[in-house]
Amino acid sequence: MAGPPRSTYEIYSTLPAQIAVRIGQAIVENEFTPGQKLREVDLAASFGVSRASVREALRIVEHEGLVTILPQRGAQVTSLSAQEVQDIFEIRAQLIGLACHRLTQVLSPDMRSQLDQLLEGLRRSLDDGEAYARASQTISEFCVRHAGSRRLADLVLSFGRQTARYTRLSLSTPDRRRQSFANWQAKVAALIEGDAATAERLGRQLVLDTRDAALSLLTDGG
Repeated sequence: MAGPPRSTYEIYSTLPAQIAVRIGQAIVENEFTPGQKLREVDLAASFGVSRASVREALRIVEHEGLVTILPQRGAQVTSLSAQEVQDIFEIRAQLIGLACHRLTQVLSPDMRSQLDQLLEGLRRSLDDGEAYARASQTISEFCVRHAGSRRLADLVLSFGRQTARYTRLSLSTPDRRRQSFANWQAKVAALIEGDAATAERLGRQLVLDTRDAALSLLTDGG
């Protein structure tokens, strides 16, 4: 019988979970494309591990919504779905808003300094869509990991894995990145000033803007 779910922090210490991270990253970066079949034997050879480890890793990735495992057919990369985007991002927006609200209550001078540095890194990456997406993920994870709730962080980071493909898609245009950065500037200012209501609102808005941009590109076939 399976035991209780482990936290993100605990589960990533296992070999299958480390493999799952690598598979998930390959999916996010479009090395594995939507609908592509993932063969256990090929992945095992690529990572130099057993098929059993790959099988467990794929179950983890399936739980995160990045692959679908079909009976007798194996695993394949989940196709991009407008409904999936709508659903996951709306839930994530509420969780991010809560994390931002809580972060204003625990933000230390050292954390404020780190936020400023992360925001500067975001600014420097504005001309590169891939780099900006990575910098955006880094500053987002910093916010949720320091919000004072491990359970909340686990939930947000889990949804973050599911939305990462869509986030990268939504940040593929310079105009969208400039809009995102302006929102991040305002959000970081609210966090540093301890304005919980504004930080919460802007946290939600950043996620919903990403949702809207991704939905627009998906609908247009982009």
